[in-house]
Amino acid sequence: MFQRLGLALSTPLLLWIAWPEAGITPLLFIAFVPLLFLEESLKKARHWFWLCWLSFALWNVLGAWWLGEADWMGVAATVLFNALPMAVAMMIFRFVKTRLGRQRGYISLPFLWICIEGLHKYWDFSFPWFTLGYGFADRVSWVQWYEYVGAYGGTFWIWTVNILLFLSLSAFTRHREWKPLTGQLILILVLTIGIPLLYSHRLYDQYPTKGEAARVVVIQPNIDTYTEKNQLSEAEQLQKFLRLAEPVLNDSVDFLIGPETFFTDGIWEDRLKHSASLNQLQELCQRYPRLQIVIGASTFRHYKYENSSYTARPMKDEQGYYDEFNTALFITRQDSIYTYHKSKLVAGAEMMPLHRFLAPLLGDYIQFRGGTASTLGTQAERGVFSSAGSNFKAGPIICWESDFGEYVSGYVREGANLLFIITNDDWWGDTQGHVQHMHYARLRAIENRRSIARSANTGISCFINQRGDVFQRQPYKTEAAVSAEIHANNELTYYAKTGDLLLRMSWFMSGFFILYSLVYGHLRKKKSLV
Repeated sequence: MFQRLGLALSTPLLLWIAWPEAGITPLLFIAFVPLLFLEESLKKARHWFWLCWLSFALWNVLGAWWLGEADWMGVAATVLFNALPMAVAMMIFRFVKTRLGRQRGYISLPFLWICIEGLHKYWDFSFPWFTLGYGFADRVSWVQWYEYVGAYGGTFWIWTVNILLFLSLSAFTRHREWKPLTGQLILILVLTIGIPLLYSHRLYDQYPTKGEAARVVVIQPNIDTYTEKNQLSEAEQLQKFLRLAEPVLNDSVDFLIGPETFFTDGIWEDRLKHSASLNQLQELCQRYPRLQIVIGASTFRHYKYENSSYTARPMKDEQGYYDEFNTALFITRQDSIYTYHKSKLVAGAEMMPLHRFLAPLLGDYIQFRGGTASTLGTQAERGVFSSAGSNFKAGPIICWESDFGEYVSGYVREGANLLFIITNDDWWGDTQGHVQHMHYARLRAIENRRSIARSANTGISCFINQRGDVFQRQPYKTEAAVSAEIHANNELTYYAKTGDLLLRMSWFMSGFFILYSLVYGHLRKKKSLV
């Protein structure tokens, strides 16, 4: 019993130690070997399920404990809604393996796991943080081929190496022959690890930066989310922003970037021109010939009729309905302000998952903790901000959205040749959460070969080039205003064109293996009765 428990706990410990930042990344290639040995030693499926759930629950707690800085329910939700689907994937793998044999079972496993990772992109409890391919986020020279397959390619890579190593070690435990084991390990290291690494390093070394240079200034205002955001007036916060920005602005600057929800008081979108704060920013644009500003705000939109939006809620003091948005504003010298509404929302904080069922139970508590019992408004299409008088087109990515690879590629397919990430990672304190969030953005740069400017309220503001390299990285809890040239690439990568093709292949392959298992099992049972 203790041996089995040790195997179950080894996998989450190895994954945790391997994860960014400063993780021992090669451990990803052996992390699942103990779990696969555990599966072969268990006779009862229910024991396998519970030990898998324990294993993945521990990984989620070790890797996402920092969610408790905002609310302990975030940690509980990852254990339930993130670890449970992982355990289900392993149960389906065992089912396929039992019905179709070891070889087909292990072939199905990477596809089944990728399907579960894909689930976290589409359902209400989406949390793609532990997509296995993200484990290489601080080793970008290893995964330059993400421009073809995206982060799911990294997931497939990890599972392939783990399975091949397990099969070799499993054969050794049965036959105790060192020579075949040594040959197999060398073959695995060369073919499945060495070749992808060499190819990636070749891409990394030879990649030429592409596109016209844009001068971008990023502001990190360092306004404490839990204290100053409520204590300082909007005017005081704006003065701090301008104080940081003005020393680094000049006539060559194309964009000035501020963080997510910088303006939190709420601006009605039909009255944007009447906002004193936005007028100040427009005046700043008029002082510099090329300057345009991207900054975050909470905004509202008024409707006469409820069915104007499924997220609309009734007005309190007047007739009609309204939507609330987490918005990126695009402010130019012209008399126009453009908006993009965040459309990948955080469960609990910005949307109530399974609203009909959970709102009556948890709505009051979530509102008390600063979340929402309803849902913020969204928009169907990615918005791209086109720069007047130049060829720059910026994709405004708001916080959480940068963790969804295919979603970010949607901006690129809409014409974005630059990517701007605006975020507020102060909710999690000085933990690994805000560090990992920055590293995941590096994968978006590789997948799309787009330069990124990242403005965080307080760490980590930075620039990321088209190879995924980070420069001018700003520490947590510091004020900063940094300027850099980044390049606007107009070419589409294979991944940008196709999106998560590997995920769609995994849907098909998983469905095939499950259906094949069901039919084969039925035919075998029918044959035994004859």
